[in-house]
Amino acid sequence: MSGDFRVNRLHLVAVAVVSGALVGCEERMDYASLNLVNVTGKVTMDGKPLPGVTVRFEGPPNRFADGKTDTDGKYELMYDSNQAGCMPGEKVVRIMQGGAGEGSDEEAPVEGPDGRVAAAAQQIPASYNRQSTLKANVTAENKTFDFDLKSSP
Repeated sequence: MSGDFRVNRLHLVAVAVVSGALVGCEERMDYASLNLVNVTGKVTMDGKPLPGVTVRFEGPPNRFADGKTDTDGKYELMYDSNQAGCMPGEKVVRIMQGGAGEGSDEEAPVEGPDGRVAAAAQQIPASYNRQSTLKANVTAENKTFDFDLKSSP
């Protein structure tokens, strides 16, 4: 019986060592190596702030950073849910109603602070989202991008 006890104890020690090693192996993103740039700006339509829209900067290879505009139309891009910023380089900019995902033909309605759907956000022309003609060249010096959309481009 004492032999079984030693084997069980050895199993417990082995499990504890392996578990401790796995906890220490948690992947950590090395954001510093990405040279992220903190990108901010303002989105307006016909000169008026455009609240509650998603601003997405897309660049190869299938990388993007996005942010949502506040009530004043201001945004800040996020690389992921933990880190602000955008990778430098040439980007296609898409301004989409709500948080519409890539490839989505339907855009979610955007409610303003009074609970009503923002009329301007309902009518963002395709040339600013699905068929975007907007471009941005993100650099450490070039990191503020304001967009004044026209309801009839």
